[in-house]
Amino acid sequence: MCDQEFRTLRIDPRYPFQNQTRACYDNYCDYFKCTRLLGEVDDCKIFKRYYETICPNYWISHWDEQREKGIFPGPI
Repeated sequence: MCDQEFRTLRIDPRYPFQNQTRACYDNYCDYFKCTRLLGEVDDCKIFKRYYETICPNYWISHWDEQREKGIFPGPI
């Protein structure tokens, strides 16, 4: 038995096409911008849920390493 809740993400009108690469990157950046500005609030968690759903795990771990080293190329 699985105790996780599975839901389909809502359609994001910023990304109307099937290639979700940009949506993955933008939601990752948006989550860390949001937490930097507002702290760990529920409003920021939607971005995390999105990027964890659509981003490959390898990208997330790679970007996390880059952030820790201070060399992440994104606006966060």
